[in-house]
Amino acid sequence: MKAYITHLSRLSIVTLPAVAQRGSARTRINTSRLMEIKNVDVIYISPAMLQSVPKASLKIDGADAMSGIMDGITSIHIYTSSDRKAIQELRRTFAPITELRNADLEQLMYVKNEDGVVNLIGQLQGDNASELYMIVTGDDEYTVINFSGSFSRRQLEKAVTQDNRRRK
Repeated sequence: MKAYITHLSRLSIVTLPAVAQRGSARTRINTSRLMEIKNVDVIYISPAMLQSVPKASLKIDGADAMSGIMDGITSIHIYTSSDRKAIQELRRTFAPITELRNADLEQLMYVKNEDGVVNLIGQLQGDNASELYMIVTGDDEYTVINFSGSFSRRQLEKAVTQDNRRRK
């Protein structure tokens, strides 16, 4: 996990894609089998745990990122590995998300530099997202952070564009 935090701290926002219309199909990911795969770390933070601690802030390059989004989170799942075979399983499991296979998925932003790529993908129904997937890909690590909750498109756009302005 320390490598993940270090990796994120060196990245910067490069783009915010145009908004697209989305249909009503829901993408479902079966993550239960990841619990049994050797060398995949799985972390779950429950709604009760999130309510008992102050809301955290995501930091990228040492600055608050996506401010306001953290307030909408009800639970967090983190899946990570630095093992080559386990990374293949993580990629296969989250392929419907990363490949934007269904109309309910939208890439909200991505960050790319020599250290790797970070994608933020939202699962949207109309103007609301119920799931946000942050996928961090490096040379020797793969991490997916799934934020569950309720996020309006307006909140998402405001948070991402504010963060992008801070970096210029």
